[in-house]
Amino acid sequence: MNQTVKRIVDILFQETVENDETRALHEELMNNCQEHYQDLIGRGLSEDEAVAEVVESLKGMKDVIAQYPKKAAGSSSFSGDEETEEGKSFVFDGVDTLKVETTDQDICVSPSADGAVHIWCEDPEGMKAERNGNEVYVTGVKKTEKAAASFQFPEGEEISITGILNMVGKAIRNVATNFQGGAPITIEVPDGQMKEIELNSRSGDIECSCALARKMTARSTSGDVTLQPETEKTAEKLIVSTVSGDAEVNGSALESEISSMSGSVTVDGVFEKLEMKSTSGDVEFNGSVLDVTASAISGDVSVTVENTSLKRAAGKSTSGDVEIYLPRGLRSVHAECSTVSGDCCSRVSDAGMNAEVKIYAKSISGDVTVE
Repeated sequence: MNQTVKRIVDILFQETVENDETRALHEELMNNCQEHYQDLIGRGLSEDEAVAEVVESLKGMKDVIAQYPKKAAGSSSFSGDEETEEGKSFVFDGVDTLKVETTDQDICVSPSADGAVHIWCEDPEGMKAERNGNEVYVTGVKKTEKAAASFQFPEGEEISITGILNMVGKAIRNVATNFQGGAPITIEVPDGQMKEIELNSRSGDIECSCALARKMTARSTSGDVTLQPETEKTAEKLIVSTVSGDAEVNGSALESEISSMSGSVTVDGVFEKLEMKSTSGDVEFNGSVLDVTASAISGDVSVTVENTSLKRAAGKSTSGDVEIYLPRGLRSVHAECSTVSGDCCSRVSDAGMNAEVKIYAKSISGDVTVE
């Protein structure tokens, strides 16, 4: 049974009074959705694509379920957490700010089906979630905390050589399990309604398919960061960074900073001001932008601009190639291109220093192309 599909169906019935009729409908809908999901997987769809198709098929069911009696006020699950053998979940309603901090856990954020924030981790001890007004704070349990707890002598255990050896043996097994990586944290948020989302993980990957929040931040030290929103919404400020992972963004923002130390940086979408940089990875942009700066130390830089409203584009690399491709119909362009030990080629008509559009392309030991 797919847990994401299960939670989606359960959410539809969470405010409905449980009786023989609604219980039967719940079970039938659950079976149909799980079969539909498995069928989609069998047809070659990815897990995310299959879940999205299941959600799409449920759009009409919300009105059908709404005809059944509702639970009395105060009995809704939008208030706290639920812990089972399968994991721990939280549900929060009426929040617009989400902040997540983990060490080794992956973070996956997607749109919710009911306008609430849903948080799930299959490890009951793998996370904590707290609400403060309109803000929700999610914290992954640190491995060191779990490891330290493993070495606490059980209450009532005989303090003897045998008891100590048993305790140490259990602790070693627990520590070995803990350091294999924590269970992922899955979060669903109201699509397009979040004021701020901040996601931080030291060694985990970050994936986000919900609409960008007004202020959007995603940082990982050694994991990949991928933002692929299903709904278009322009962020006012977008910050994505990773040290040794790849950064991939497809979205829209007024001001953006996308960076990686030793991974590649790939950006698609619509931006006003965009800064992209990598030390030892490639940097690539495709889309519409007013002002873009793309730089790398030992990687290639490629910028493809689709809009004629461009004002400035700059690409630079120390030991990689630099390519800037401009749209047709762009007028009044001034291009400055240079390389020390590579080939330099510019196919734009230069309109001089007072041109409306400024292009800068520079490399030390790579080729430079502007066209």
